[in-house]
Amino acid sequence: MDTIVVGIDFSKTSLAAMRLASDVAVRAEADLLIVWVETAEKDRCEAEAELKRMCDDLFAKMATGNSVSYRIVSGRKVYTALNSVVKEEQADLLVIGTHGNSGFDEKFAGANTYKTITISSAPVLSVRENFNFDKPLERLVMPIDSTRDTRQKVPWTIEFAKMFPNTTIHVLGIHTTKNKTVRSEVEGYVGSVERLLDKEKMDYVTDYVDAENTTLSTIEYAEKINADLIVIMTEQEKTLSNIFLGPYAQQMINQSPIPVLAVSVKQINGESR
Repeated sequence: MDTIVVGIDFSKTSLAAMRLASDVAVRAEADLLIVWVETAEKDRCEAEAELKRMCDDLFAKMATGNSVSYRIVSGRKVYTALNSVVKEEQADLLVIGTHGNSGFDEKFAGANTYKTITISSAPVLSVRENFNFDKPLERLVMPIDSTRDTRQKVPWTIEFAKMFPNTTIHVLGIHTTKNKTVRSEVEGYVGSVERLLDKEKMDYVTDYVDAENTTLSTIEYAEKINADLIVIMTEQEKTLSNIFLGPYAQQMINQSPIPVLAVSVKQINGESR
């Protein structure tokens, strides 16, 4: 991981995102770029002064040879402006704050947070301000379902786990049907993931849940084990809950009190980079 972009609007939530982004940047020995999308609500000079102060405060924490900088950009749509920077910098990760259904400040609604994730050319890490930052990421939840691409989140999960000591990956096999063929497929994917984790010498545990709503079941499990991160693909198995409540990733971003790392197939295959 070479470059991390964090989008801020000076709200408490976006500052929480910056705190997590800086922690990941330090551990990954990556450059950190703080991006503010200019708005009429905040004076540019005032914003620039705050951004300079943030960079000065963070610089002392960065690894030797890595930088922290800021950029002010314009754009009617925050998610489009952020993605333009991510593409230009060929960033490896975008970090944003979210208020859930109310979104990334008043103009960055939950649906727009989801748009940020779906158009981003890099994986997106979203976080809420009430997350406990006083401890490292130690428990990572990786839900595995029956979709062909479900295992493609594994490399990113491993990369994050290796950055934090004493990390355990919780492989969560999700059954959404009683159909034996589909259940067997999920179990086969879980076995494949376990072999990859064994090869990388990762600490992990495996559990299974029966779920009508994969989002709620994943969050309930994550809260039960006091998880620090949930790693998902931007879309998972299609269920009735997707029809009534919206796409899986959007549900997860809106409802999870735990940071969520969303990865899409296009990012893994390099189609957007």
